[in-house]
Amino acid sequence: MVEQRGFTIVELIMVIVIIGILAAVVGPRFFSKSSFDERFYFEEVLSSVRYAQKLAVASGCYIKVQVSASGAVLSHFNTCGDKGADETVSGDYAVDNPKQVKKLGSAPFTAVFNSLGCVSTTKFCPTQGVDELEIGESGFKMKIHAATGFIEVTP
Repeated sequence: MVEQRGFTIVELIMVIVIIGILAAVVGPRFFSKSSFDERFYFEEVLSSVRYAQKLAVASGCYIKVQVSASGAVLSHFNTCGDKGADETVSGDYAVDNPKQVKKLGSAPFTAVFNSLGCVSTTKFCPTQGVDELEIGESGFKMKIHAATGFIEVTP
Protein backbone atom coordinates (compact mmCIF):
# COMPACT_ATOMS: atom_id res chain seq x y z
CA MET A 1 0.00 0.00 0.00
CA VAL A 2 1.24 3.46 -0.94
CA GLU A 3 1.67 5.87 1.96
CA GLN A 4 -0.13 9.17 1.37
CA ARG A 5 1.01 12.40 2.89
CA GLY A 6 -0.89 15.66 3.36
CA PHE A 7 -3.32 17.45 5.62
CA THR A 8 -6.84 16.37 6.41
CA ILE A 9 -9.76 18.65 5.66
CA VAL A 10 -10.34 19.19 9.38
CA GLU A 11 -6.79 20.46 9.86
CA LEU A 12 -7.11 22.84 6.93
CA ILE A 13 -10.41 24.26 8.17
CA MET A 14 -8.99 24.76 11.68
CA VAL A 15 -5.99 26.69 10.30
CA ILE A 16 -8.28 28.90 8.18
CA VAL A 17 -10.52 29.61 11.19
CA ILE A 18 -7.53 30.56 13.38
CA ILE A 19 -6.12 32.86 10.67
CA GLY A 20 -9.55 34.48 10.27
CA ILE A 21 -9.85 35.16 13.99
CA LEU A 22 -6.35 36.66 14.10
CA ALA A 23 -7.07 38.85 11.08
CA ALA A 24 -10.30 40.14 12.64
CA VAL A 25 -8.72 40.92 16.02
CA VAL A 26 -5.18 42.05 15.17
CA GLY A 27 -5.65 43.50 11.67
CA PRO A 28 -7.34 46.79 12.59
CA ARG A 29 -4.53 47.61 15.01
CA PHE A 30 -2.01 47.59 12.18
CA PHE A 31 -4.16 49.50 9.70
CA SER A 32 -5.58 52.52 11.51
CA LYS A 33 -7.36 55.21 9.48
CA SER A 34 -6.86 58.00 12.01
CA SER A 35 -3.67 59.33 10.42
CA PHE A 36 -5.37 59.39 7.01
CA ASP A 37 -8.35 61.24 8.49
CA GLU A 38 -6.05 63.76 10.15
CA ARG A 39 -4.16 64.40 6.91
CA PHE A 40 -7.37 64.75 4.89
CA TYR A 41 -8.84 67.23 7.39
CA PHE A 42 -5.55 69.17 7.51
CA GLU A 43 -5.52 69.45 3.70
CA GLU A 44 -9.13 70.70 3.72
CA VAL A 45 -8.37 73.34 6.36
CA LEU A 46 -5.22 74.38 4.49
CA SER A 47 -7.25 74.76 1.29
CA SER A 48 -9.84 76.89 3.07
CA VAL A 49 -7.15 79.18 4.54
CA ARG A 50 -5.52 79.60 1.13
CA TYR A 51 -8.92 80.23 -0.45
CA ALA A 52 -9.67 82.92 2.16
CA GLN A 53 -6.37 84.61 1.37
CA LYS A 54 -7.02 84.54 -2.39
CA LEU A 55 -10.59 85.75 -1.90
CA ALA A 56 -9.34 88.69 0.18
CA VAL A 57 -6.86 89.67 -2.52
CA ALA A 58 -9.40 89.30 -5.32
CA SER A 59 -12.29 91.10 -3.62
CA GLY A 60 -10.39 93.70 -1.60
CA CYS A 61 -12.44 92.79 1.48
CA TYR A 62 -11.29 91.52 4.85
CA ILE A 63 -11.93 87.77 4.98
CA LYS A 64 -11.93 85.93 8.30
CA VAL A 65 -11.26 82.21 8.54
CA GLN A 66 -12.03 80.49 11.83
CA VAL A 67 -11.01 76.90 12.58
CA SER A 68 -12.60 75.14 15.54
CA ALA A 69 -13.25 71.56 16.60
CA SER A 70 -16.33 71.39 14.35
CA GLY A 71 -14.56 72.62 11.20
CA ALA A 72 -13.58 75.78 9.35
CA VAL A 73 -15.82 78.69 8.35
CA LEU A 74 -15.07 81.69 6.14
CA SER A 75 -16.81 85.00 6.64
CA HIS A 76 -16.41 88.58 5.49
CA PHE A 77 -17.00 91.83 7.33
CA ASN A 78 -20.35 93.52 6.83
CA THR A 79 -18.78 96.70 5.49
CA CYS A 80 -16.37 95.36 2.92
CA GLY A 81 -13.74 98.08 3.05
CA ASP A 82 -13.87 98.79 6.79
CA LYS A 83 -12.75 96.12 9.21
CA GLY A 84 -13.75 98.35 12.13
CA ALA A 85 -17.32 97.10 12.03
CA ASP A 86 -17.07 93.81 13.94
CA GLU A 87 -20.20 92.36 12.44
CA THR A 88 -19.30 89.53 10.09
CA VAL A 89 -21.43 87.83 7.50
CA SER A 90 -20.90 84.11 6.99
CA GLY A 91 -20.12 82.98 3.50
CA ASP A 92 -21.12 79.81 1.76
CA TYR A 93 -17.74 78.20 2.30
CA ALA A 94 -17.43 75.79 5.25
CA VAL A 95 -15.41 72.67 6.02
CA ASP A 96 -16.87 70.08 8.36
CA ASN A 97 -14.94 67.76 10.66
CA PRO A 98 -17.03 64.57 10.32
CA LYS A 99 -14.40 62.21 11.72
CA GLN A 100 -13.91 64.46 14.78
CA VAL A 101 -10.19 64.89 14.18
CA LYS A 102 -8.69 66.55 17.21
CA LYS A 103 -7.45 70.08 16.70
CA LEU A 104 -4.72 70.83 19.20
CA GLY A 105 -5.10 74.00 21.23
CA SER A 106 -8.05 75.10 23.29
CA ALA A 107 -9.14 78.30 21.55
CA PRO A 108 -10.38 78.44 17.96
CA PHE A 109 -7.79 79.53 15.40
CA THR A 110 -8.75 82.78 13.70
CA ALA A 111 -6.98 84.69 10.94
CA VAL A 112 -8.17 87.79 9.09
CA PHE A 113 -6.72 88.45 5.64
CA ASN A 114 -6.71 91.91 4.08
CA SER A 115 -6.53 92.97 0.43
CA LEU A 116 -2.74 92.47 0.39
CA GLY A 117 -3.09 88.82 1.47
CA CYS A 118 -1.50 89.45 4.87
CA VAL A 119 -2.87 88.52 8.26
CA SER A 120 -4.11 91.88 9.40
CA THR A 121 -4.93 93.67 12.60
CA THR A 122 -4.75 97.10 10.99
CA LYS A 123 -5.15 98.35 7.44
CA PHE A 124 -1.53 97.51 6.70
CA CYS A 125 0.28 94.26 7.32
CA PRO A 126 2.07 94.08 10.67
CA THR A 127 5.80 93.47 10.59
CA GLN A 128 5.94 90.72 13.19
CA GLY A 129 4.04 87.66 14.34
CA VAL A 130 3.35 84.14 13.20
CA ASP A 131 -0.03 82.47 13.59
CA GLU A 132 0.36 78.74 14.04
CA LEU A 133 -2.22 75.96 13.78
CA GLU A 134 -1.51 72.32 14.60
CA ILE A 135 -4.05 69.68 13.62
CA GLY A 136 -4.19 66.13 14.88
CA GLU A 137 -1.74 64.04 16.82
CA SER A 138 0.51 63.37 13.81
CA GLY A 139 2.02 66.85 13.93
CA PHE A 140 0.60 68.53 10.82
CA LYS A 141 1.41 72.22 11.27
CA MET A 142 0.50 75.32 9.35
CA LYS A 143 2.19 78.67 10.06
CA ILE A 144 0.93 81.92 8.58
CA HIS A 145 3.55 84.67 8.60
CA ALA A 146 1.69 87.87 9.32
CA ALA A 147 4.02 90.25 7.52
CA THR A 148 4.01 88.48 4.17
CA GLY A 149 0.99 86.19 4.30
CA PHE A 150 3.23 83.22 3.49
CA ILE A 151 1.66 79.94 4.57
CA GLU A 152 4.29 77.46 5.72
CA VAL A 153 3.33 73.78 6.03
CA THR A 154 5.22 71.01 7.80
CA PRO A 155 4.87 67.81 6.60
